[in-house]
Amino acid sequence: MLQHNFYRIVTKDLTPTSARAVITLDASHRIFDGHFPGQPVVPGVCMMQIVREFVEQGVGAPLQITTADNMKFLSILNPTEHGEVVVTVSYTLTDGLYIVDGSLSAGAVIFFKFKGTLSPAA
Repeated sequence: MLQHNFYRIVTKDLTPTSARAVITLDASHRIFDGHFPGQPVVPGVCMMQIVREFVEQGVGAPLQITTADNMKFLSILNPTEHGEVVVTVSYTLTDGLYIVDGSLSAGAVIFFKFKGTLSPAA
């Protein structure tokens, strides 16, 4: 789990089918020692994990990624340049799978978009 370590929640609004939050990223986190020294970039796997964690909070259960139908990395997310990031996710339960649409952004800049399915963790 990245919450309380890699990022902190500033505000959060959960509904039965969506979540919207403002988070701050820890620019001094040790992951940036290697990704990349002097030019920190949030790894794509971390952005995906953040989306997953917000869906898990919304549904109240651990989940795993089943499919990533569409995953786009649109802009570099440098935690020293973007103090706050908006996480937006929507999800519906269909045949035991959560159909998810999520993004990370700051103002007009979209860093990451995800469309796919999550399922209950085994």
